[in-house]
Order: sequence, then C-alpha cells, then structure tokens
Amino acid sequence: MAKKKTDEKGKLPRGKLAITKDPRVYEQNTPRTPQGHKRLLGLDLASNCGATFCDIIPGLPVTGGQMIAGQWDLEVGKWDTQAIRLIRLKQFLSIAKPDLVFYEEVKFVGQSPAPGARRQNLTALVARAVSGAQVVHIMQGCLVTWCEERDIPCQHVPIGVLKKYATGRGNANKLDMIRACNEQFGTEFREEEGTGDDNIADSMFLCAMAVANYSEGLA
Repeated sequence: MAKKKTDEKGKLPRGKLAITKDPRVYEQNTPRTPQGHKRLLGLDLASNCGATFCDIIPGLPVTGGQMIAGQWDLEVGKWDTQAIRLIRLKQFLSIAKPDLVFYEEVKFVGQSPAPGARRQNLTALVARAVSGAQVVHIMQGCLVTWCEERDIPCQHVPIGVLKKYATGRGNANKLDMIRACNEQFGTEFREEEGTGDDNIADSMFLCAMAVANYSEGLA
C-alpha cells in the first residue's frame, strides 16, 4: 500500500476548502437567482478563486441573507494551455449569472533590496511575484471584459481597502482576514495558510461590500 505524503512537520496535507473543479458540477449545486432578486458576486481572483454571492431585492435594505461561498479551481493542468484558465473562469461566471461584481485588485510594486540581501534569492522572489501578478492581471482583464460585454457593473477594490474594511487595518495578513471572517460571519475557517480559507474570506468581504454599497441603489 502506498504511503500518503506528509509535510515537513509530518502532518498529512489538508485539502482545499469548498473547491469546485468542474463548472458543470458547480452548476448542479448552485441555486438560480430568485425572481425579483439581483445577484451580487465577490471574487478573489487567483488559481484557487474565492467566490461568494448573495441574492438581494433591489432598492430594499438588506437586514439578513445568505451568502453562498466557495472556490473555483482555475489551476492549469500539465497538458493545458494558459488560456484554459480564462475559459473556465468565463464558464463559472456564466453559471453564477451575477448582476454586480466586486473583485480584489492586485498590483505589483517593485521594492528595493534589503541591505545584505542575496541577489540570486531576490531575483527568484521577484520573478515568482511578477509571474503570479501577471496571471491575476490577465484574469482581471478577462473578468472586466466579460462583464462589459454583458453590461454588468464590475467594481475593483484595492487590497488595502478590502483589508481595512474587514479588520480596520490596511496591512492585515491572511490569518487576520480569516479571524475577522469567523467573527463577523460566524464561519469556522481554519486559521492556517494553504487551505484556501483566506480566499473565501476575502470573497465574502467583497460580497458584503457590494451589498453595503449598492443593495438599496441597484436598479
């Protein structure tokens, strides 16, 4: 019998939380927007894309409601082209059918090397950061284009603004966002990295921002 791989601490790896790989499966498990409602969608764009939506009645205050949250798997397989990531994103969007989208805006800002930093390590770090930012920027362009073609409002939210909205601090880290989500929404996300809980937490706060800003004014 093959042994399961463990991490450096000898613990079994934990799977991603609420992640859907196949848009067809997502369609089977996603309720349709109730008649007379509008669907507000929050997206934390990434390979494991946090996605949360809430259905509200336009023009009325939201005193309570259910947010449906999870992750869309936009990873590129070994034999896939990068374009498959955007195709799958469009498929998930077509199933969700949002009337308004809030997404986290990612920017990469170069930093000066720290005193004594090794040049090789710094180069590798920047290369990884730029590569990840480029992927997210392409996904942002795909999302905005998809929404524009369908006349769907699409609002970007800077990372610092989202963090301050959620925690009161614009420099909060991932674990801070998870804790804030557990406190404000009653979730029980794990306070650890690599599970995707932080992606879902970000998307829940983005959805909450959409509701807070536009629920009574959404035509």
